[in-house]
Amino acid sequence: MRHLPRGMANVLMVLAVQGCAGTASVISPGQQQSLQSLSLFNPDASPRFVADLACSGNDVSCRTVENAFYAWARDRHVQLRTVESGDAAFSGGQPAHRPNPALPYRLAIRVAPLIIPSFDESGGGHGDMRNGTVYTPPKVGYTATIRVVDAATGKSLRALPVHDQQDAAYKSDAGKYFRAEMNVLIGSFDPAYRAMQQK
Repeated sequence: MRHLPRGMANVLMVLAVQGCAGTASVISPGQQQSLQSLSLFNPDASPRFVADLACSGNDVSCRTVENAFYAWARDRHVQLRTVESGDAAFSGGQPAHRPNPALPYRLAIRVAPLIIPSFDESGGGHGDMRNGTVYTPPKVGYTATIRVVDAATGKSLRALPVHDQQDAAYKSDAGKYFRAEMNVLIGSFDPAYRAMQQK
């Protein structure tokens, strides 16, 4: 794998979900290498971190985001808690939950889902993305930050901004897109989980 120049290490590689979550990633090779250098997982694949997840949104998309992360946490034996977006885990202070002294890292993930509704030929919006007969397809996506924090001190060790967005299929439900998007996001920092999903 060719390495990116040092100045380009934080450039995002935004890839659309192509139906194969096993190959897509939303972080660059340089960012992946940076995360791997921290050894977030032990040789036996057990996590060396606890995880905090914050989702900012006023609709069911956050429930889908949280469900995807809880499924990951269950399968990978990760201690996951949902927190508010203003939690100290995102700002360098001590988080609301005390760190597990046996685990050196805290993974703080903040997700903001995005839905741009479809528009029919008369210009009317359809939030459920299924009404109307002729319209511009809706867009589904998110912005997120993946932050690796020293669990003992609260010092931020890595902070990776992430963004992805795609057109949804004709008369589709946003839920399946968010689930696929979150699986790609999770697989970007946990490739072993991506491999588990392919089996």
